[in-house]
Amino acid sequence: MRIFVLSCAIALILSVSSALATLTNAQRLARGLPVLPPKFARALPGYARTPTAAGANPSTSPVPPKTYTGRILVKSYDGGTYGHLYNWASGINGINFGSSSEDLHVSFTVSRSGKGLIDIMAINPAFTGPSYIGTTSNDTLAKGSPTAVSFGNVIRTPVHSPPVPVGQYNADESAIWTFDPTTYELKAHYVNLNGHKAGTTIAYKIYDNSIFFVGDIGAYNAAQDDPDYLVSPITFYLDLTG
Repeated sequence: MRIFVLSCAIALILSVSSALATLTNAQRLARGLPVLPPKFARALPGYARTPTAAGANPSTSPVPPKTYTGRILVKSYDGGTYGHLYNWASGINGINFGSSSEDLHVSFTVSRSGKGLIDIMAINPAFTGPSYIGTTSNDTLAKGSPTAVSFGNVIRTPVHSPPVPVGQYNADESAIWTFDPTTYELKAHYVNLNGHKAGTTIAYKIYDNSIFFVGDIGAYNAAQDDPDYLVSPITFYLDLTG
């Protein structure tokens, strides 16, 4: 008998509790009961927890850029090796055919993807003045045109900037380079005065051991009267040795 009475009492309590649980807050206030706490969307039945709510792993930090240091190796259009850039006391131009102690050493920083224009800085300059390397004049390069722009040590200039006047005779661009982290090739991308990027070929004149940039190497050579002034295309590569 006592067990029966106890069972009935428990059932009655559960029934009352269940009924109270279904009351709205207004009904609970009318009966002098405390209001229920609000239910948030993530606590409702059928709501899928988000990765944040489920304690997802923190986001991965971006990969930092990478800095390279070495010498610039000059190769012919057919892949033959000429040598490294010469560290002249008067500036940067030409290939070093002497001791490796006279090679120019450089440093630059690129994203891990290798994309984007970069500056290249000389880190053992034998010359005075700015220590970046790039273009030092402001002619317009274009297909069908024999014009050329000079190569040398320059001030640092903004990415995509046309030539920046420096002193009475120079107009510099430094951020003209791209680097391929797979092949280690360095390519030049000169920006004309009008702000448009020009197709740019690195040219070498063996007659006076000079390096400069042209937009059309065929047009440049066709405009030369002296065969000694003919040029050939060359490519730059980063050499990590030495």
